[in-house]
Amino acid sequence: MPPVKIVVDSTADLPPELAAELDITVIPCLLRFGNQSFREGVDISQSEFFARLRTDPHFPSTAAPAPGVFEDAYRRLADETKAIVSIHVSARHSGIFNAARLGAEAVADKVNVVPVDSGQISLGMGLMAIAAAEAARDGASLTDVLYLVDELRSRTHLFAVPDTLDHLRRSGRVNQLVARLGDLLRIKPILHVHLGEILLQERLRSWGRALQHMAQIAHSMAPFERVALVHIQRLEAAEALGQALVDLLPPGTATFEAGVTIGIHVGARAAGIAFIRTGGA
Repeated sequence: MPPVKIVVDSTADLPPELAAELDITVIPCLLRFGNQSFREGVDISQSEFFARLRTDPHFPSTAAPAPGVFEDAYRRLADETKAIVSIHVSARHSGIFNAARLGAEAVADKVNVVPVDSGQISLGMGLMAIAAAEAARDGASLTDVLYLVDELRSRTHLFAVPDTLDHLRRSGRVNQLVARLGDLLRIKPILHVHLGEILLQERLRSWGRALQHMAQIAHSMAPFERVALVHIQRLEAAEALGQALVDLLPPGTATFEAGVTIGIHVGARAAGIAFIRTGGA
């Protein structure tokens, strides 16, 4: 029986085959178009979602899984382990962490579940979950895994460039005037996610300049333990960013397509990078 199991929500954007390989349990988040509700990665695929995003008159919304969904997952895992580390999207931006906490309380008599606020989104959280799962696979104790994840929080960053500010406006991340002016001027914002904060790092006038500046930021923050190149229907931009940073990328660096939940907030056609800085950097 492994000493620790890892659980994440689907906003970690881990490919199913990678989650299966690392024995990570993924709890699907919910999204809604009007009165229709879908489980991310179960009832609707990425391609189906983005096709519908372009044509559906209803702007989609997201919702946390019910606490009972977490409770059921934890109860199933209780037969396989004595402890669970449940890593989730920043509590500042979602109710998922609280739902996981309530689910954990419901199974306290069966298994020790520790929900963790990653302070991240998408592959920022995904990289932390991968590191935790690898440690658990190698026999790390609950204390060791929790220490690792806590220590990684301050070293994990995500930078991303969306194609438009419109989805950030509609999801409430920027106001209407800023979004309209940004789109009129064709401004490409660089967003920085760290320790639960989503910051507007820079505003550039073209994709090329935005990617170049993001590469400069990454160079200034190297070296890295782990890196994930991230995109939403913008593979060529993620690959170009990787080429600009090829001398800094550690072995095992891969390119991932972000999922539905982050797509609702930034829209289609975005690119970025998630990384964990080397300890002491």
